[in-house]
Amino acid sequence: MTSDARIRAVLLVIYLAILVAVQAQFISTGLALDNKAMWLVSGVISLLFGSRLINPHFTPPADSLTNAVAALLAILPAVPVIPSGTPDAWVLAFAVGLFALVSGVSLLVLIFRPAPGIEPGVFWRLCERAVKGLGSPNIIFTALIIVAVWLFHREQPAEVFAILTTLAVIVIIRPLESLVDYIAAFLNSKPPLRREDIVGTVAAHQSPGIVLVRQVEPKTISRGTPMVVADHHGPEQLGVALNYVGRDEGNLLRVLTAPLPQSLASYASQLPAKSQDAIAVSITVPPDEAEQIQALQWIGRLCGIVDSDTSTEYLQFEVINDSGLAEGSLIEARIGDERRVIYQVVDGITREEVVQQKNKYGYARAKARKIGTWDANAQKFNPVPWLPRINAPVFMLENEDTAPEGDCIGYFPSTPYGVRLDPSECVTHNTAILGILGVGKSYLSIELVERMIAQGIKVLCLDLTNQYQQLLADFIEPIHEQAKRDELVAAGQGGVAHQNRELGGSRRAFKLAVVKQMREFLADDDDHYLRVFNPAQFRVTKQVSGMFQGNAELSHLTASEITAIFSDAALFVCQEKGMTDTARLCLVYEEAHSLVPEWNSVAADGDKQATATSARAILQGRKYGLGCLLITQRTANVTKTILNQCNTIFAMRTFDDTGKDFLGNYIGSDYANVLPSLQARHAVVFGKASSCENPVLIRLNDQDAFRQRFRPANPPRQPQPAPAEDVAAPDAADAAAEDGAAPEA
Repeated sequence: MTSDARIRAVLLVIYLAILVAVQAQFISTGLALDNKAMWLVSGVISLLFGSRLINPHFTPPADSLTNAVAALLAILPAVPVIPSGTPDAWVLAFAVGLFALVSGVSLLVLIFRPAPGIEPGVFWRLCERAVKGLGSPNIIFTALIIVAVWLFHREQPAEVFAILTTLAVIVIIRPLESLVDYIAAFLNSKPPLRREDIVGTVAAHQSPGIVLVRQVEPKTISRGTPMVVADHHGPEQLGVALNYVGRDEGNLLRVLTAPLPQSLASYASQLPAKSQDAIAVSITVPPDEAEQIQALQWIGRLCGIVDSDTSTEYLQFEVINDSGLAEGSLIEARIGDERRVIYQVVDGITREEVVQQKNKYGYARAKARKIGTWDANAQKFNPVPWLPRINAPVFMLENEDTAPEGDCIGYFPSTPYGVRLDPSECVTHNTAILGILGVGKSYLSIELVERMIAQGIKVLCLDLTNQYQQLLADFIEPIHEQAKRDELVAAGQGGVAHQNRELGGSRRAFKLAVVKQMREFLADDDDHYLRVFNPAQFRVTKQVSGMFQGNAELSHLTASEITAIFSDAALFVCQEKGMTDTARLCLVYEEAHSLVPEWNSVAADGDKQATATSARAILQGRKYGLGCLLITQRTANVTKTILNQCNTIFAMRTFDDTGKDFLGNYIGSDYANVLPSLQARHAVVFGKASSCENPVLIRLNDQDAFRQRFRPANPPRQPQPAPAEDVAAPDAADAAAEDGAAPEA
């Protein structure tokens, strides 16, 4: 039973006591159950039960039938008592007829009620309205009491006055109900609203979820101030102050709205009765309550609201708080009710719009690219469809100074989110590291080489900088490495003219020596995983003219031509070992613009053919487990034949338009525009080997920190020292490595 029903029951008991008291004090027969008690037993009690408990607000046809039948049964005992033909008999007949008519019509209305969904006829509706009016307890039982007073009490004026006065008080004046309503109104009266609590009136709605509040006092409302916003068109809402956007008749404060939590429902009592003007009132929420309210918890991380032009791929948001916001920052928005989707800021622009009349509001709008939702189990981002609603809040990700895990190639700054790389796919689908001098390209390539070796992939570095020999010293056996280097140097020395120009010089002997060493290096029983050569250190000759008087002109091979010999030999030996789905050998092209230059950037005519040979090896090498890691600071000067085969790209700081345009095809123009302002050791990474399906801007690992995390579980593979070997003459099988023989032999 509700509290309203309980109050009606209590009032019923009080009224019954009053009626019994009137019967006992003013009626001559007292509490005897005779004709003079009819008004009490049959009339007033039925009236009270009908109007106070059963149907206090309206009377359906079924209750009309009940009331009419009860009244009819109550008055029938008077029929034998009243002489026929007298005026009293006519009064009694009128009452009996009225009650019988209401009973009969109510019964017919119930019997012939149309089925649900069928429109009732006009006659049925008229009958229903009649029985609802005449069958109400106030009509039926008032008529019964008046008839009873006329028939049995009209000779005693005191009894008539007592009964009619009691009837008027209970039915018309209703003093107890009025008293209850007065007490309830007093108890529920709202305390006076302090002027300083009133923030202002609502000047405009920016649906959904934003209102503009026109302040009534020239005071500053700080961002995050909670308030209750009351509007006569809907329920009260929780408001959170955002920022000021202009002024007209007062300062215009923008307020983010959300459903009012049940825990704050009591604060709505501070508001006055809803008027035509919507109003905002500041409230003070205790810290323990604020911790339970989501809208007040995240206000410290709020950095903006979703703006127009947001798409399924890009988020445009108006910046409210730019503290800590920069290119590469991670932000969070909700798509739907629960999906927390992470975006990365890639651009920003200033904008201006008219707020009220000629008032303009200038603000910064940031652009962020969707990354996805973080899957903690898979340790990767999963894509999410659709887009957030306009005006939805946008949050900065909470800073967590958690060190990235050992298998992360980089991480989003101040977050636990890292990006992982599959070393095998880095090789089989080729990888490029692009950026200007001094931004950390070589350190990144060194880390990738360590990861490849840890997975059992052998690496051949062609390095013009002589850095790899030192930085990867833990993976090299110096005596063995020097012996192999001396063997190649010896094979490239000298050279004599030959009638066949292709056989002149020392190039053929050098090729055979390279193929021989490549077979040894890729042998299953060889425990060496890294070889480092500087192509510029070999003095290999080739014949550039025909024989004349027993002599011919010889010249030295360029670094590109030496690189082509290594690349071609790698393809030839990998083909000998057969097809594989996993990486077998990675060729590292350090300073690739010098080793595999673009056709219009070559230093000598032979470099064009050499670059084509290297490109052919990379193009055909995938199904044999051969791939490359290409590092360059001059994107425009590297052969696009190889660069276009690089499915994984690390784009670091770069300034040239050619490089930006090329990278824009891979990572998008938004990330390409960020490249000139990237800090050192930062990169945009994208490709098949990355754990993120979209381009992301990350902070790369520091080399020392990476090795401290990575090497305990992946110590450097230490080759076993071997005795020095004599340089053997190439056997007949090596002749298959001649130009034109590999890889078609």
